[in-house]
Amino acid sequence: MKTLLCFCFILLTSLVHSAEIPLNDFVRHGDYLDMKISPDGNHLLARARADGLVGLFFLDAKTMKIVGGVRPRENDSIHSAQWINNERVVFQYAEKHSDFDTPMATGELYAVNIDGSKSEMLFGYRAGQSSGGSRMEKRKSTRATPYIISSLEGDDDNILIIEHPWSLKQNVLYDLRENKPVISKLNIYNGRKRKVETLSHPDATVLATSNGNVNFMSWSDNQNKVFSAYRKNADSDWVDLKTAFGTEQTFIPLTINQTSDKVYLKGRSGEQRFANVYELDLATGKLTEIFSDLDMDLISWSFDPVSNQPIMAYSHPNKTKYHYPNSDTPKIKLHKMLVEAFDNQTVIVTSQSEDGQFLLVHVQSDINPGEFYIFDTKAMNARFLWANRSWLDPRQMQPKQPFKFTTSDQVEVKGYLTMPQSEDSSKKPPMVVMIHGGPHGPFDRWEFDSEVQLLANRGYAVLQVNFRGSGGYGKVFEEMGYRQWGGKMIADINEATQFIIEQDKVDGNRICAYGASYGGYAALMSVIRAPDLYQCTIGYVGIYNLHYMYSESDTMQYIGGEAAIEKYIGRDTAQLNEFSPINHVDKIKAEVMLIHGDKDARVPVINANKMHTALEAQGKKVPYLNFGKSGHGVYDEEGRKELYQALLDFLDVNIGNAATN
Repeated sequence: MKTLLCFCFILLTSLVHSAEIPLNDFVRHGDYLDMKISPDGNHLLARARADGLVGLFFLDAKTMKIVGGVRPRENDSIHSAQWINNERVVFQYAEKHSDFDTPMATGELYAVNIDGSKSEMLFGYRAGQSSGGSRMEKRKSTRATPYIISSLEGDDDNILIIEHPWSLKQNVLYDLRENKPVISKLNIYNGRKRKVETLSHPDATVLATSNGNVNFMSWSDNQNKVFSAYRKNADSDWVDLKTAFGTEQTFIPLTINQTSDKVYLKGRSGEQRFANVYELDLATGKLTEIFSDLDMDLISWSFDPVSNQPIMAYSHPNKTKYHYPNSDTPKIKLHKMLVEAFDNQTVIVTSQSEDGQFLLVHVQSDINPGEFYIFDTKAMNARFLWANRSWLDPRQMQPKQPFKFTTSDQVEVKGYLTMPQSEDSSKKPPMVVMIHGGPHGPFDRWEFDSEVQLLANRGYAVLQVNFRGSGGYGKVFEEMGYRQWGGKMIADINEATQFIIEQDKVDGNRICAYGASYGGYAALMSVIRAPDLYQCTIGYVGIYNLHYMYSESDTMQYIGGEAAIEKYIGRDTAQLNEFSPINHVDKIKAEVMLIHGDKDARVPVINANKMHTALEAQGKKVPYLNFGKSGHGVYDEEGRKELYQALLDFLDVNIGNAATN
């Protein structure tokens, strides 16, 4: 009987793996987006998608029965939500306008009790509108972007916020961070607010203690130089952090411990300047590096919600790698136990009850879109709550296989290869080289990616390359890509592609490049630099004329935007011309597909329009999908379905089954 059961399980697993999953299952937005546990541990708040709307739900933590919530208006979404006390939650909407397919945050704060009572708009441009026929305004109208910086422990009625005032440009309001931010105390029941102070630098962020003391501030200037400052109290002058504590490195404050005598800062360590966390003793000025054994940047870190001392951090040199402080506290031991219990997936404690008994745990991996559990530290057991995208079975997903190679100029480059499930191991699959955007800062990680899984499910190997200039591998590695957009960065992508082909895992005669934003740019430049390596290429919201970065992109409107562009691509006209795909359409042998959003402000649609015209002038037939209400990426699910169906059809004709028949 046992043998028969094992055989049936193997057969079932094989059937699960080989099944073609409906396209709609990959293009649907996630349903369980965020969960947090109340301070007393009795309730959960959840941002979840139902009937196409992202709503706010309140649940009994023991029974998981819904006890209240907020249903947004049609096409709107709950953008964020946060417990303030055991009964009250503050949240924000994201509004969907008729001209755009992506909901956008409105800069308004709302509050509601878990039973639905005392619902109030607290802050925003409509907060000053009178109600009930009264001419008296209960609160002030404010055109700004707010962030909660302290829940003000011991004060049940107020929170501390920072407001970033909007700028008016051609009768349109933008959050450009040109104006000095304001710190205010905001009443969570009636919306009345009192100004505490105005900060001296636009785009400043602050670190506040649980009782509202603001002693640390960070900001950047027009050249993107970062500064941090410290003051002993509200009556003291701000002093540059380097001067105050005799440090040479630039640090950004992250959090302060419960006793307010130690602050934790983000800095960089080692020759490669990896992102790390440091402890600063405010009494002695001593700086201590918290995490060691780094071979790339720390991606994320967590602190004990009560003591605010570091518990763990993780990175993705291959799969998830955990880093712990040089101590073995009960919380650290508990996290290590959870990692082992969940088979070394990415395990994060997202929130906990005030007494520490109940932990809300999020678990995800390259094949797991994410699950929430509640862990009882007294009973020492975990109870499953919700799975994001439960319609996707992890057994049908394909794992990311880490790889690394050394480029022709002796630079180590890493990435991931995802192989499709194949019923015929003698046939090598075609491959899509999927190039990440950014390019500086973002990087491909060991995490769930619906695009990768869609392509693998349709029989394609997927190559993801963290070329020089990518984030995640230290500042030195990132800076190696500056002003190399069309040079060494593209060479890394093409050499990685050739390296994988030489491993004899994929069909080297069926290769297609694909990417969005910088990835769309690189998809075109890759086939220009190596015209015989690729059979097709797909540019999605790509930059095809680098001069448009200066003349058309909204990046130029923001503080430090122009300096950032100049740092990344330079101003040398000859190099900008050489690195612009629009000037090399005659070199492209591969079949080309273009996708763009008409409302794209970051990479305006003129890029795709001009590129399409230039390619057709060369006699190439180029499928061009233009989404009239989309910005820098298609958000609407129907639009996404149209996009990916067209993409799959294009791949099929050029490197898929149709290409081999």
